[in-house]
Amino acid sequence: MTLFLCLMLLAGPMRDAADLGNDAAIKLYEHGEYGQAVSLLSQQVQILPENGSLLHWLGKSYLKLRKWDDAIRELEKAVQCEPSNALYHLWLGRAYGRKAENSSFLTAVGPARRVGKEFEIAVRLDPANLDARFDLLEFCLNAPGIVGGGRDKAIEQAAAIARINPLSGYGARAQIYEKDGKWDLALQELTRATVEFPDSARAYKDLADLLFQRDDFEGAAVNARKSLGSAPSQGARLVLAAAQVKLSQDLPKAEQALSELAAGPLGDLAPSFEEVYYWLGQAQLAQGKKSAARRSFERALDYNPNYGPARSVSDQVL
Repeated sequence: MTLFLCLMLLAGPMRDAADLGNDAAIKLYEHGEYGQAVSLLSQQVQILPENGSLLHWLGKSYLKLRKWDDAIRELEKAVQCEPSNALYHLWLGRAYGRKAENSSFLTAVGPARRVGKEFEIAVRLDPANLDARFDLLEFCLNAPGIVGGGRDKAIEQAAAIARINPLSGYGARAQIYEKDGKWDLALQELTRATVEFPDSARAYKDLADLLFQRDDFEGAAVNARKSLGSAPSQGARLVLAAAQVKLSQDLPKAEQALSELAAGPLGDLAPSFEEVYYWLGQAQLAQGKKSAARRSFERALDYNPNYGPARSVSDQVL
């Protein structure tokens, strides 16, 4: 048997093992066990150092642990393995973004430039990728021109998003209006989305989010329920529970929903664990369960020590 044939026969079991390891790591990731995911994926990467998927998930896991440089290193490797993979460029841009957000002004410029560059590459590689376009839109809205941002560029992305997906176009335009502080116009866009797409769970959830931000908790609850009536959504469940806490209504139901969310899995499109635990703590606190609330706020800060809402109640409860 030739050496080439031997290597080919070995490659199959190695790929299978990588897939199994990746699946197990994803489950750990989605249940908030990011340290364990890093350990498992690091072992797999030692065996298959050029497996882009393993490197991608390893980088994302480091990102959850707030280890920006480690995340960038692994995601750079993933991009090197598969330079035409838009998803890897998208997450590399997000990693540079988190590093920039957590750097001083002088040291943030370099990483910030990479954010826009990687998002643009992701859009170029996969023009229909709405996640990449929305991230690029947000970057253009918030970043100064010196690092590649600009309102005109954001408007261009919103128009492109609307051409690809009219429902998403409403959300994109609303995001620009929100940045401008034109809340009434943002509200009009998202309301029109629910009229144009009355069966869309996402349309109602987006409207619920904006209403919650504007302290219209009744409206947020109504639209979150409409969203859940169209399709299950972890995001809508969170908005409904948070609105119930704010309204002091159905607190046991809100606590139960938040406890179920906290048990996972929570993927990348779901609310973060720190957000879920924060609202769980608020639901418990509203019912006089101070010890349980303390544990929930501690869990929120375990996931993100800089999570502002949980830190703001630390003096009262922790």
